[in-house]
Amino acid sequence: MAINSEFKKQSVSFKKTSGPKDLTPTFPPFPVPPHGVTIIPFKDFTPYGYKRLRTETGEEIEVDALGGLPTVKVLSDEEVVQRNKDRKRRRNAGQSADATGRIVPWWEEWEEGENSRTTSEPIELRRSLVDRVHQAADDFRIGRTWPPISSGVRTIWDHFRLYIGLLSSLPIYRKVKRSKGNTDMTCDGDGDASDNDDTPKAKQINLNIVQDPLEQIPHPGKQLEPNEGEADIMACLLETFLEDMEKSIKVFMSSYMRDKGLIWSERNLFIAPTVLHFFFRFMQRNNVFVGFETHTENLNRAVVVAELAIRELPLTARVARVLPGIFDAACKECWGYQGSLSMYISTTLDSEDGCTSTDTPTSSAVGTFEEALKADHAEIVSSDVVLDSLMAKEVLDDTFGADDVVNISPPADDPWAAAITAGQNTTVSWTDVKVDSLLTFLGPTQLPLTHAVGVVEFSTRKVKEIMLPEAIDSIPDTPSAAIEHELGSRFTRVVLEPWVRTQTDELVDIMRPVITSSSRGAVIKDPFADTIDVSDAHSPSDAYNPCRDDLTILIDPASVDCFHVGLGLCGTWVQIARCEDVENSITTIDQGIPHVSKHPRDCFWYLEDVVSIFPSFYTESEVEIDLGQTTDNDDL
Repeated sequence: MAINSEFKKQSVSFKKTSGPKDLTPTFPPFPVPPHGVTIIPFKDFTPYGYKRLRTETGEEIEVDALGGLPTVKVLSDEEVVQRNKDRKRRRNAGQSADATGRIVPWWEEWEEGENSRTTSEPIELRRSLVDRVHQAADDFRIGRTWPPISSGVRTIWDHFRLYIGLLSSLPIYRKVKRSKGNTDMTCDGDGDASDNDDTPKAKQINLNIVQDPLEQIPHPGKQLEPNEGEADIMACLLETFLEDMEKSIKVFMSSYMRDKGLIWSERNLFIAPTVLHFFFRFMQRNNVFVGFETHTENLNRAVVVAELAIRELPLTARVARVLPGIFDAACKECWGYQGSLSMYISTTLDSEDGCTSTDTPTSSAVGTFEEALKADHAEIVSSDVVLDSLMAKEVLDDTFGADDVVNISPPADDPWAAAITAGQNTTVSWTDVKVDSLLTFLGPTQLPLTHAVGVVEFSTRKVKEIMLPEAIDSIPDTPSAAIEHELGSRFTRVVLEPWVRTQTDELVDIMRPVITSSSRGAVIKDPFADTIDVSDAHSPSDAYNPCRDDLTILIDPASVDCFHVGLGLCGTWVQIARCEDVENSITTIDQGIPHVSKHPRDCFWYLEDVVSIFPSFYTESEVEIDLGQTTDNDDL
């Protein structure tokens, strides 16, 4: 190709009007190379290309052959198309499979890429702690793929944001709507927004971190941002969270979830601590509270609480399935029901009238209860009326035998009687109840003859120690000691300590111990009083103190994994006392009932019923604030 000579003579120059004239570059001719630098002509250039190296860990990587720098893989057009297809196909976490074909749970999928998740902008640019928490929560939500809404993970996360004041109402989620010609990558939160990939929209977010394909919108007639009346309330909630994040997470995963009914879905007991553990570690990793040492330390403690909750909260449901155990049920079958309705009524009367449970007879308490029902215009139906049914007759026949005479005549208009007479239904399948007995695992034991019921207590206690079954080499000197040795070698012993030791330990859901009217033995009447008062003629050292003394129950060794030191159990505890340690002097009121002299903490107990189970970190909130909008999305 011929080059015009006139063009060759022309020189091209770029002049900077604001810079010095002597620095104006002009070429050709080209500048002289610096001293010591040799420019290789193109005809002498030898390309080195790439090569593959094996690292110390055994991984093979591709590097530049000349400089040894790792290369970055550039996807082909086909690979880009396939990646987009895979992304659209899998909208939710917990739906992909690993190399073995196992479906990877959502928490494992989150953990794989957790270290790469960052905030949308440097956190140092946010000077306010409130702004930092808002940004961290938004980036945590949009920066990951969430499980399906039906899994309940988003619901727990939204409840937490509502609890700490980041939302004024629970949101609903939907796919981002497409709008033609709209290429804007931001959204004001109220209108429709879209892009070609259905990515979510948020205010001033970095699209490089977006993974959540859904947007959140308020329920009809409600809003996610607070109005003028709610702004102060939400600011108070967020301030409470920032003041003590450790306590805040304790309250949320204990009393808050109980008040909102979230604990009754077993999956929530794992979801709540797991999601919050991810969130607090996300704030840890991105130094959300950098420059605020106190808040950073408190955040670290909140992470520890979340780790503890991951272990304990699921155990509360497992313990509820194994307690009362087979031994507890057999003891209840042997000695009968020791708790009574008057026990729970007396608890209410104590708080109102100041009287103790032992001062109110059972008949008086039942009468008071019936009077309260009549005052509320409630009809009291006698048990004789309930038994006036042919079905009840068959139940009684199964219980007492068909030869026993039971004078019950069914009413003519009883639909149950007509159905049973016609042979359409039978009660054998659900009246043939399995009765637990001590013979099942102890054989023909002497336990009912060597032991009797002692102290009966309704209280909340913490698991203090778990001791596996062990053989005892010593030879027992009495039949009762032999029975206790056999029980200790067959069952696991769980030692429980009082949860309420002082008046300051009392909570709304955890009250002081109540000694029932069926209890027998020396018990300190008011363990909080300065002067010890014993319920029987015993010295204070021999009396049982429900706020100081431990007790031991027996559980099936197969259920040991369900228990954890610190778990709280609320229920009715019954002492198994030795008969040979009973005093001979029995008062007129206690005639025929043994009087226990051995200290109850040295005896075995059994659990008659369980009312509540608490994690070790159970805490109640001191801030009573309710936005009144927490039931929008409670269907789990």
